[in-house]
Amino acid sequence: MILEALGLLSLGFIVGLSGATIPGPLFAFTVYDVTKKGKITGHLVMLGHVIWESIIILIILLGFGWIVLQGRTVIYILGGPVLILMGLGMISSRDKGIRLERSRTNSSLLGGIFYTAFNPTQPLWWATVGLALLLKGLEVMSLLGVVLVTVGHWLSDFAYYVFVSIMIHRHRKTVIPHQPLISRLLGGFLTVLGGYFLVDALARLLA
Repeated sequence: MILEALGLLSLGFIVGLSGATIPGPLFAFTVYDVTKKGKITGHLVMLGHVIWESIIILIILLGFGWIVLQGRTVIYILGGPVLILMGLGMISSRDKGIRLERSRTNSSLLGGIFYTAFNPTQPLWWATVGLALLLKGLEVMSLLGVVLVTVGHWLSDFAYYVFVSIMIHRHRKTVIPHQPLISRLLGGFLTVLGGYFLVDALARLLA
């Protein structure tokens, strides 16, 4: 039983890490958040991420996984423009440095929730890879298995994003002077990503 538990925990960790290392809105926000505030915030961002994913997992376990999949187009339509607007805002930022006094009003936790909720890849991931992961855990060790693969998945998220935060913070003397450029690059990434998802959603509606 111990080996099965460790196996499920490892499975969740590896599958989660394969998704966490793919750059997306949450990664862009984390980098931006750390450079702007000048402190490690990855753990807070991930806490927000976990809060939102807990809701998604609960929906799936209650038998409403079809809502996650069928709501994909809606998320694309809502998430696409949101990412575009946020990206353009980062590109057009006039900040010459990091304003810590302003950063106090910005919540890393809420940012984690927001950029997870409006990540257009989220419904598809949970309706495919995420669902398969939960079912495997359920098959091997019932609800305990679901908990184990989920915890493994979240551990990988925390490990990777805290690592990213630490690396950025540790080299802040090199990173911070280039914060405006970093903001614009990340903003451009979000804008392009948002445009892609919006075009994809419109194509689905017109098909």
